[in-house]
Amino acid sequence: MTSDETHTVPGHRPTDDDALDAVIEGWSRLFAYLVVAVVAGFTVVLPFFGLLLALAGASYLRAGDLHARRHRGGLLRTLAGPLTAPLDLVRGAAGTLVTVPYAAAVAVAVPLIVMAGAATDVEVAPLVGAAWGAGAAAYVLLAAPGVRTPRRHLVRVFTAFADEPRRIAWAGVLLCALGLAAVVGAIMLRPSFAPVYELENSIAQELSHFQHSVHRHAL
Repeated sequence: MTSDETHTVPGHRPTDDDALDAVIEGWSRLFAYLVVAVVAGFTVVLPFFGLLLALAGASYLRAGDLHARRHRGGLLRTLAGPLTAPLDLVRGAAGTLVTVPYAAAVAVAVPLIVMAGAATDVEVAPLVGAAWGAGAAAYVLLAAPGVRTPRRHLVRVFTAFADEPRRIAWAGVLLCALGLAAVVGAIMLRPSFAPVYELENSIAQELSHFQHSVHRHAL
């Protein structure tokens, strides 16, 4: 045995398990973003119900993250664990409420930016602008910069789920189809603010006035 062989320390080499874990994590991250896209697209079409879904989903995912830090387990525990810990549900809801002002600011800013397009003779229906603002708010609640917890737990859930190629394939097909449907629906369908019709009329009037004001000043 030579001196080189005596002092050589083998470095860490990626194993097949390491490579598989990296693949599963990559797919899980993609699936998490697809879920966020589906919720955001649904919110553009039905802002009221979409925002309720985003709020409830973000709260539950935060509760799930809190529970998963203390109790490791399989898919069932990762999904249903918070239901056995009411305090985690309360903490999850409180954490989501902290992000509501962030989401509200985006929900207001996006329609104003869209309506400001009137300065370049690009007119958008006020309710469409408001609906896109609601969709942006749903995104903020789930995965915006600075809001990592809900998305992180989504990744954890999909990592526990996607432990074999067949599951990855089925989840990928389903989520891609839902994501495409959500995007197409957000672009093609007329948004409905039911059942808050008075709020819908108020938003439409205010954004219409803003759009006309921008257009008048641009002339």
